[in-house]
Amino acid sequence: MSELIAWGDESVQTQGGVIPTYYMGACICGLEERDIRRQLLSATKRKVSKLHWRDMTLSEKRRSIPVIEALSLPHIAIAATPLDGTVTSERARRKCLELLLPTLEKEYGISRLVLESRETSQDDRDLMFVRGLRSRRFISRLRVDFAPGFSDARLWIADQALGAIGDAQRGRQDFSSFLETLDMRELDLHHLA
Repeated sequence: MSELIAWGDESVQTQGGVIPTYYMGACICGLEERDIRRQLLSATKRKVSKLHWRDMTLSEKRRSIPVIEALSLPHIAIAATPLDGTVTSERARRKCLELLLPTLEKEYGISRLVLESRETSQDDRDLMFVRGLRSRRFISRLRVDFAPGFSDARLWIADQALGAIGDAQRGRQDFSSFLETLDMRELDLHHLA
């Protein structure tokens, strides 16, 4: 039996008159990286090392989401609100991981999550937090790894999905048919345990 892998990213939405939100998402994808890269790069005519939602034009975004939607992959997204200064982004991230990792392992049977890497010290803190979740039995076998965004196009899928959520929340674009397929979970940051 092959390993089930999820590919994840984060997004912080604070602009556009919406409730400031920390998003973390993952897509379960066992497809070949080169196929995903080819398909997603078809959304742009520019030469780019990776697709990144905030760097894309509106027409590129409109082409990207149907490509992702056609892949018919499971997506999980966590929305942590409000990110209003009473909770740091890093605390919101940890609360998202605390919900996302057990969801991936227990509900989806995922054995590995690859997140887009940030700074080494941030990745190290995430790994320490994951070890803590394991010791508290939130997860048992799920492994978390990090990779640079340009290195694997499967990481781009979560970036695109979270970007689509943010744009839809701000009323910029209608991706409702895609967004209806997401397993969306919400966290109230004012009621943290």
